Amino acid sequence: MTHPDPDPAEFRESPHNTRWATQERPPSLRERVHLGFLTPRGWGLFSSGVVALGGSWVLGRRELMAISLFLIVIPLLASLLLRFGRSPISVTRTFNPAIAEAGSGIRVRLKITHEGRSPGLMKLNDTLPQDFGHGPEFSYPSRSAVIDRGVASSMYEYRLRLASRGVYPIGPVKAQVTDPFGLAMRPAALDTPSALVAMPPVESLELGAMPGERGNHGQASSNRRLTPDSFDVMTREYRDGDSVRRIHWPATASRGSIMVRQEEYRATPRAIIMLDRSRAAFLQHGVGSEIALEIPQFTAAPKQSSQRFEWALQAALGIGAYLSESGYGIEMVDHRARPVNQVSTSGTEDGSDVFSGAHAVEDMQCALAALGLEDVPTRPHEGQEVALSAGLRTKLRADGDRLVLLLGDVSVATADTWIESVGAQRKVMVIVVVHRPEQVQAVIQRFRQAGWAALATSPKMQLADAWDELGRQS
Repeated sequence: MTHPDPDPAEFRESPHNTRWATQERPPSLRERVHLGFLTPRGWGLFSSGVVALGGSWVLGRRELMAISLFLIVIPLLASLLLRFGRSPISVTRTFNPAIAEAGSGIRVRLKITHEGRSPGLMKLNDTLPQDFGHGPEFSYPSRSAVIDRGVASSMYEYRLRLASRGVYPIGPVKAQVTDPFGLAMRPAALDTPSALVAMPPVESLELGAMPGERGNHGQASSNRRLTPDSFDVMTREYRDGDSVRRIHWPATASRGSIMVRQEEYRATPRAIIMLDRSRAAFLQHGVGSEIALEIPQFTAAPKQSSQRFEWALQAALGIGAYLSESGYGIEMVDHRARPVNQVSTSGTEDGSDVFSGAHAVEDMQCALAALGLEDVPTRPHEGQEVALSAGLRTKLRADGDRLVLLLGDVSVATADTWIESVGAQRKVMVIVVVHRPEQVQAVIQRFRQAGWAALATSPKMQLADAWDELGRQS
């Protein structure tokens, strides 16, 4: 903890894909017998009162008994008032940047204030998740504390490095609160945890020929790259009240009469990215089982992921960013045709189904930050397959819409179900993420026979290389 420019030596790095327990000192006798509600000074005063009470009983001195009762009651009364009292200290925690990418550093700033009488010197500790180790400790008030209109404030700052994506709980700030005389103490949380969102980074793809541009006969399919909110310019005859600035001079010269521009809105094409998030597809169990990764979900239980699912998620984000820059509105769904922005705990506040506009890529990053695998039956029921097929058919409303499938372990029968559901005439790209691509070549061949651009890849392959390989199938 620093004030407020942190030393690079205090930059905390989180261990990658491991969890470890902090070595804690063994509990003292006072902690083991739950005597932590009084300080050593309070216990000394209480013990003196007990001794004085025994002496007054032996000597028969009432004045000594009054003093002994005072020494016994004062520490207990201080502990009782401290137990039900409210802390005058408030904590404000901010992050810079507010939302960061996994693998990057972030600054955490704490502003601790109090009004009225000073609470005295306190030792504070900011609680961090296990991956970050023991939280920073600092003294309050700081040496650079500022008092303005009766409000004292202290600023602290430290750094964290985010190893993986997810929503991390940072806080609360914990303290051992004592009474003004230092007789009693109690542990207290001065605030509530703050959510720190670690987004997956975007792997950029070079703009070029888009996979699936050509049909089965080698003819390029028409696909004008549009920008969101683009307009087609049309002309009509001049009417009273039209602005002179709207006169279209080339059309006026060719028609021989004054013509004005009439801008007609042209809908933005859409691309649907389906990311399979079933545990059976990306997390094998038994022989050859995969290592399960944990994705933090703020204060809830973490969700599981795997190396293959992380690659598929990165591919969905990279392809989504590429298509967004090409003018597409991106609709990202899971294996049940549910919008990712609504099933993820890190989804945007508006819960929009389509990512478009200037902040489309950042919104996709936020939606994918906390996405994890879920349990589904190994053999989906027929009703689930019908619901998925109906959901995709509803979303694929226009011939210009594209579909990207990011799958895990898939069989030939499942591939036939996908082809039957979507149709062979669609512009579809399929990426199957497995550890051994040669074992799913029959599935890839079935997709290619339907006219789809398909590829089997492993987590060791770069997304740019996989994208180039799909482009060569065009």
